[in-house]
Amino acid sequence: MSDLNLKEIGARIKERRLSVGVTQEYVAKKIDVNSSHISNIERGKAKPSLRRIVDIANALDCTVDYFLAGEYKKKSAKKVLSEESRYGAITDKLAQCSPDKLERISKMLDLL
Repeated sequence: MSDLNLKEIGARIKERRLSVGVTQEYVAKKIDVNSSHISNIERGKAKPSLRRIVDIANALDCTVDYFLAGEYKKKSAKKVLSEESRYGAITDKLAQCSPDKLERISKMLDLL
């Protein structure tokens, strides 16, 4: 993956935070960081780790992909699935998983 567009990711985080009606302080408290760090992330001044992005997504009740959409592209894809069908397929698979399997999937995602 090439360099991420931190300003765009930060803008998406801010957009989501405002849409759910919470403050930077709320998000900071939920993920155990200083509110100035959230401000820096939203302005593209800080480079959050994947773990932090996951934490922020959880605090704002959305997926990590909501923030990273457009930051990655499969270059050799012959057929690009629509956004809805990609998410639907993943959601369908997750819905069929046992709680134990979901916990293992969550731990694997944390490693990414």
